[in-house]
Amino acid sequence: MFAVVTGFDFTAFFWLMVIATMVAMIGRYIRVPYALALVITGLIIAPTGILPQIHLEPQILFTIFLPPLLFESAINMRISLLRMNWRSVSIYALLGTTVSALVTGYLAHRFLGLPLEVGLVFGALIAPTDPISVIAIFKQLGVGKRLSLIMEAESLFNDGVAIVLFTLLVAAASGGDLSVITGVKTFFTVVIGGAALGAGIGIVASRLTREFNDHLLEIMLTTIVAFASYLLAEWFHVSGVIAVVSAGLVVGSYGMQTGMSATTRLSVNSFWEYAAFLVNSIVFLLVGFEVSLINFFPKIGIILSGALVVLIGRAISIYGLSPLINRLGGNIPLSWQHVLFWGGLRGAIPMALVLGLGKDFPNRSDLVLLTFGVVLFSLLAQGLSIRPLLKKLSLTGVKNPQSEHGRLASEIMAIEAAQKELLRLKDRKALSVSGYEKISAEYNKRLADLEYSLNLLNEKDDQLNQTQENEAWRMA
Repeated sequence: MFAVVTGFDFTAFFWLMVIATMVAMIGRYIRVPYALALVITGLIIAPTGILPQIHLEPQILFTIFLPPLLFESAINMRISLLRMNWRSVSIYALLGTTVSALVTGYLAHRFLGLPLEVGLVFGALIAPTDPISVIAIFKQLGVGKRLSLIMEAESLFNDGVAIVLFTLLVAAASGGDLSVITGVKTFFTVVIGGAALGAGIGIVASRLTREFNDHLLEIMLTTIVAFASYLLAEWFHVSGVIAVVSAGLVVGSYGMQTGMSATTRLSVNSFWEYAAFLVNSIVFLLVGFEVSLINFFPKIGIILSGALVVLIGRAISIYGLSPLINRLGGNIPLSWQHVLFWGGLRGAIPMALVLGLGKDFPNRSDLVLLTFGVVLFSLLAQGLSIRPLLKKLSLTGVKNPQSEHGRLASEIMAIEAAQKELLRLKDRKALSVSGYEKISAEYNKRLADLEYSLNLLNEKDDQLNQTQENEAWRMA
C-alpha cells in the first residue's frame, strides 16, 4: 500500500545533529542566517572526509522530512489572515508558479540548448521556493507581517503546484500520452483533491481533539495528521504537499483554537517548532553535502546562465502578475515586489526532484548540474544580500512605543490566561502540585520581566501615556 523507506543511517543522522547544534551556537555570533550557515558548513565539511558521504535521498526527503516542515508552517498560519490575502497568495502560487516554470523552461530550451520538453521539466523542478532563511531575517529586522505572510504562504502552496507540474511534464518528456487538456484537467484534479483530502483529515482530527485534554496525546495526533495526510494523498494520487498544508491550516486555525487548552497549545507548538528546526537543520546540511559533490568551475558560465534564466522566469511571474493583483485589491507595493522576486530562494526540493529522475531521463546530468548550481547561487548570492535589500527599501521595522506597548500587553494577557488554565488543571487533579508550582514559577518570572519592561516604557514615553489616558476616557 505505502512505500517503505530504507537506507537511513542513524549514526550519520546523529553526527548531523551534532554539527547542526554547533553551527547554531556559533551562529549567535555571526550575521549569516542559520540555514545558509548550515549549507556553507556542509560545503566545507563534505570534501574533508570527516564524515562518510551522506546523500539527500528524495524518498526520505518527501516521506519523512517534508511533512513536518509543511505542517509546522501551516499550523502557525491563520486562515483568517490568509483569507484577507487570498488573491495575492493564490495568484502568485498557482498562476505565478506556472508562468515561472513555463518561462524558465522555454528560456532554458532557447539559450541553454536543452530540448523543449526537458527545459520545461527544469522549469517545473526549479520553481519551488524556500523562504526559511528570508523569513528568519524578516523576523530579525521587524519586516511587516503581511509581507511575511504572503511570501511564506506563496512558498507553501507553490511547492505543491510545482511538484504536480513536474510530475506531469516528466511523464510527457518520457514519452507519455498527455495532451494539454488532459494535463490541465489532471493538474486541477490533483491539486483540488489534495486540498480536500487534507482539509477532511484536519476536520476529523480537530473534532477528536475536543474529546480529551492530554498534551502528549494531542502531539501524537497532530503527528499522525501530518504524515497520514501526505501518505494517503500519495496513495490516492493527489498532491501530498497540498494535503499536508490544508490539514495543517485546519488544525492550526480550528482544532488548536477550539479543542486545545492554552497549555496544550503551548506544548504542541513547542514540539512542532523543535521538529521543524531539527528537520531544517538536517536538510540544509545535506544540501551543502550534496552540492559539494559537483565541480562547478568548468561549467561556471552555464551555471550563471541557468541562474539568470531562473531569475527572469521569477521576475516575469512576480512583476507581470502584481499589476493584476493590485487591480483586484491585493495592494502589493513595488518595494514588496522586489523582495518577493529576489527572496524566492531555492532549496532542497528542486535537488530532490532532479535526483529522483530516472538514470535514463534525457539530459539528466545537465539538469543535475544546472539545478545544483542554481540552488547554490540562490542560497549564497540571494540569501546573503536579502538583508541589505530590505534595509535599502526601508522595509525594516523600527519598534515604535505604541506597537511595543501592545506587544508587551498582549504577552502579559496570554501568560495570565495560561496561569488561570494551570490553576484549573491543578484543581481538577490533572496536574500535580509540584508540576503546577514549577510551571507557575517560570510564568511568574516571565510576567515580572514583562511588567518591568512595560513600566519602563511608560516612564520613558509621555506621549504614550497621554494616548492611553485619552483612550481610557473614550472607553469610560
